[in-house]
Amino acid sequence: MRTVLKLAFDGTPFCGWQVQPEDRTVQGDLNDTLSKLLEQEINTVGAGRTDSGVHATEMFAHFDWDPALAADDMDHAHLVHRLNRFLDPAIRIHEALEVSEEWHARFLASSRSYEYKLVEGGNPFLRDWAWNVNEKLDFNVMNACAVLLLEEEDFASFCKNGSNNKTTFCDVRVAHWEAQGDHWVFHITADRFLRNMVRAIVGGLVEVGRGKWTQEEFLTRLQAKNRGAMGTSAPAYGLYLSQVLYPHF
Repeated sequence: MRTVLKLAFDGTPFCGWQVQPEDRTVQGDLNDTLSKLLEQEINTVGAGRTDSGVHATEMFAHFDWDPALAADDMDHAHLVHRLNRFLDPAIRIHEALEVSEEWHARFLASSRSYEYKLVEGGNPFLRDWAWNVNEKLDFNVMNACAVLLLEEEDFASFCKNGSNNKTTFCDVRVAHWEAQGDHWVFHITADRFLRNMVRAIVGGLVEVGRGKWTQEEFLTRLQAKNRGAMGTSAPAYGLYLSQVLYPHF
């Protein structure tokens, strides 16, 4: 049987999503807990990979298992309940559903959305969940630069050096800043993302907001197809995977 989990997690205590031999990860914790509860080795496949410290308000992961090897009462409702009982509170399972054996959490996703949270002037209560920038930013010009992302196809300037990508082309469909209470949120949606792409974009937009780069300079750096042109990435702890969409799901 193939099951998909809908979950959320606070990335603070984890070294990212993907299993690593020496480090604690979300996928590693999930695999271990599922394996114990279902009494068989479980290997999950996530909708994407998040870096160390990055959060997710919506993530999907599928896995295959044999119900005959698990306890008789282990239906999906019981599985969700027991996962939430035994997993670290930093991980929350919202739903478990049976899917076809062809369904794939990563390859069938039609789009992914991220949010990046930023606080002007700083807020000690959000220090682990938003980037505290101790200065005023010009969000009008930052949004003007964000529009340029919708017109671009090649995002090599935002791809981490050394990444093994077959292509750096992405279809960015949404990109804008929005005020939400005492903080700002950058929304971005695309068919796919490169490693470190969103944090690199936010880092560049903040340089514009600080007045260090003009809109024209941002465009030049965007079109340079060189990661070094975009400067420093925004911190990981302000980034959230917020939505993953699938056709007919």
